[in-house]
Amino acid sequence: MKLSLSLLFYLTFQFTAIGQMHPYLLFSHEIERKMANDSLRTSSASYHYTYIGDYLSAIQTYDIPVSWGVDAVKIDDGYQIVDAAAYITKIADQHQIIIISESHLKPQHRIFSRKLLSVLRNKGYKYLGLEALNPDSTRSNFLSDTALQHRGYTMAGVTSGVYANEPQMSRLIRSAIQEGYQIFGYERTYRSRTKDRDEIQAENIIRYLKNNPEGKCIIHCGWYHAIESDTIKRRNSFFMAKYLKEKTGIDPLTIYQDNFTEKVIETEHELLEELNVTTPSVLLNSNGNAIKFSPHVDVEIIHPKTRYRKGRPDWLFENESVFLELPFDSIQIKTPFFLSAFKPGMEDGAPEDIVEIKHPFARLPLVLLPGRYRIKLFNREESKSFDVTLER
Repeated sequence: MKLSLSLLFYLTFQFTAIGQMHPYLLFSHEIERKMANDSLRTSSASYHYTYIGDYLSAIQTYDIPVSWGVDAVKIDDGYQIVDAAAYITKIADQHQIIIISESHLKPQHRIFSRKLLSVLRNKGYKYLGLEALNPDSTRSNFLSDTALQHRGYTMAGVTSGVYANEPQMSRLIRSAIQEGYQIFGYERTYRSRTKDRDEIQAENIIRYLKNNPEGKCIIHCGWYHAIESDTIKRRNSFFMAKYLKEKTGIDPLTIYQDNFTEKVIETEHELLEELNVTTPSVLLNSNGNAIKFSPHVDVEIIHPKTRYRKGRPDWLFENESVFLELPFDSIQIKTPFFLSAFKPGMEDGAPEDIVEIKHPFARLPLVLLPGRYRIKLFNREESKSFDVTLER
């Protein structure tokens, strides 16, 4: 790797200015304090850890268990392990809608979805609906964020939705726009006494697709919203995929990612140890079809267990990724501080990568692709920034 640093300037300013730029960022000790005084639930705390690049703390703080009896499933001989992206690409022609769920605290799920975008675009998929985005109920065409589409990247804070503050979600959205997808948010914007949140989500998706009929659609949702079976959510309500299937007559390809992803505070599936996959994978039966672990979804993705390089998750790395390690001894800024990287002109958005440097001897690097970046280091009192060009 060649590193070219252009120290254009150093800036210092009061925290009021930083707060306006990064209202969603909390240091780990602040997250812990908020959990201790019950002002932050563990689920929300785990999401905050993802915003600052602390994946391990996220999954050590909150998770959901392996669901619908999949933990008791035993696989007979004769199965085949195949690359999940290749398999989904192969069967995508058979479907009009693909629904893929994620765990909101596992960015590797967003990375997998992002890598599907280009190949599915070539299969006629044109629209990407995201639970992560905030629809704007003040506009008639409130599901489409035309400003986001034109800008090409998500804004920091809650402008684009809280999950968009996580770097990999932000990158998924930016990549989709670059690939030519039309982006829309479908989350409910009102509460109803007669309709559950999932039904309102499904109706928003249907409304969007009726106004945009030319092309296929990918829906990216959280956890159980991808369930298309008759499973009751509560009382007489179902999950979003079930409503969408029922109201449109379209059978979506439903994909679930969390049952076969590592867990720390919950018991993870024993197949993760047995199969030891190295890339996101799918199990096929002797007929070449994805093994149906349950009637609730069509495909279950098996994700590799995370390994770490210099303290960073290995799924952050792509073929050309490099470490950015700074000479912290020569940079005078009080710890803890955030070390972050932004694409030029996108400093008001989510960072490309971010880590918290908790003490003077911490040496966590950023993981970045070659290119130009604005590097920012900031704490509650001051900020320093400079430009860097990374080359292989």
